[in-house]
This record gives sequence, C-alpha cells and structure tokens, in this order.
Amino acid sequence: DNYVALMKYEIERARMYYDRAKRGVPMLSAESRLPVQSSLDCYGKILDKIEENGYDTLTKRAYVSKWEKLFEIPFSWYRTQ
Repeated sequence: DNYVALMKYEIERARMYYDRAKRGVPMLSAESRLPVQSSLDCYGKILDKIEENGYDTLTKRAYVSKWEKLFEIPFSWYRTQ
C-alpha cells in the first residue's frame, strides 16, 4: 500500500531529524536540556505508536499517555547528564 510506504518513509526521516537534534542538546543551556530531550523522547515514542497501529493515522490516534511521559522523564534526564 502506497500510504504505508509513505508513512514508513516519513517515520524514518523524522527519526533521522530527531537523531540530529539530539546531538545538539548538550549545546543548550543547562535549564533547556531536559525539556528539549524529553520532547524528543516523547515525540519519538509517538512514531513507535504509529508503527504499533499499523501506520493507520487516519482512523487511529497515536499518542503517548501522561503516565508514559512521566515514566520517560528520568531517562530523558539521564541522557542530558
């Protein structure tokens, strides 16, 4: 299916940009690192959810729950150290 192929391509491209952005996190001021890293991590998880939903972004919502986001914060913090 062309739509699934497009979604796979766009997810791969988004991950490439996230990886590039992660390299810049250490260059940020100390107080900015955690929010930016946390955002990168959570948005990356949304891509995982799209894959889990079979790339169906038209009828299924891909989201990261509040608890998943809260669970991710210590890992994001660790990545900024």
